Amino acid sequence: MSPTPSGKPLSADDYAARHDGALDFEAVCLRARQAHNLGVVQRLAPAVVLEVGCGPERLVDAVSAAPAPPRDWVIVEPATRWAEAARTATAGRTRPAVTVVHDYIESAGDALAVHWPGEPRADLVIVSGVVHETAEPLALLRAAVAWLRPGGHLLVSVPNALSFHRLLAVQMGLMPSPETLGERNRLLGQPTVYRPQDLRALVGPLGLDEVEMAGYLFKPFTHAQMAQLLPSLGEAGVQGLIALGRQFPEQAAEMALLSRRPPGSSPGAWPHTAHGRP
Repeated sequence: MSPTPSGKPLSADDYAARHDGALDFEAVCLRARQAHNLGVVQRLAPAVVLEVGCGPERLVDAVSAAPAPPRDWVIVEPATRWAEAARTATAGRTRPAVTVVHDYIESAGDALAVHWPGEPRADLVIVSGVVHETAEPLALLRAAVAWLRPGGHLLVSVPNALSFHRLLAVQMGLMPSPETLGERNRLLGQPTVYRPQDLRALVGPLGLDEVEMAGYLFKPFTHAQMAQLLPSLGEAGVQGLIALGRQFPEQAAEMALLSRRPPGSSPGAWPHTAHGRP
């Protein structure tokens, strides 16, 4: 396991402990996020997937239970508790065959080069709920996209600064702008909250073509307030909130940008490690 890269306010293990200790409505956000990710995987039908950070709600479990799962799934997870849980849960799985690399993506080049010798192999790279946790998100994305083959897709998801609950807080005078860091952002060491245009500007230097920007989960109030409402909302209410987020993506609680590497891209233009390998 490598040292924490620059730009990350918390170590992966500290972040995981704080995250799991304050799930409340975040459990619903995880469900909505992974439901969206699962839909993308099923639509694209990739053979090889690289997932940067699996977290406590593993996407690969849902993918494995769905029809026609990928052949090869590699998880790069720096948090010890989440990496160990992923290894235990996926041991012996053959479709997809799952490999867990316990490291940061910025430092995982040698391990990935052993798994994928030669040219990059991933048909889909998933960076879901991760880039807002570092002050150097472009370095993280470049390290991940180095493993994306020409014609492959990158899926990046983050919380949305223009979520309805943030817009409401501005109107109520509780924060000066929707990008203002909230109590939960500070607890989890999240230095940035992205607007849709910010996410596009972040991914833009990677040289990919945008496929779609989507939203999921309508969240009218804060995590703590939503947690209090969950008993009265019930499952039908939760599903309704998820559907509303898709219907009103600009004000959804989270957003996801899907991009594609042009088929004619040259591997020579991709970032490499000090060893000269992607």
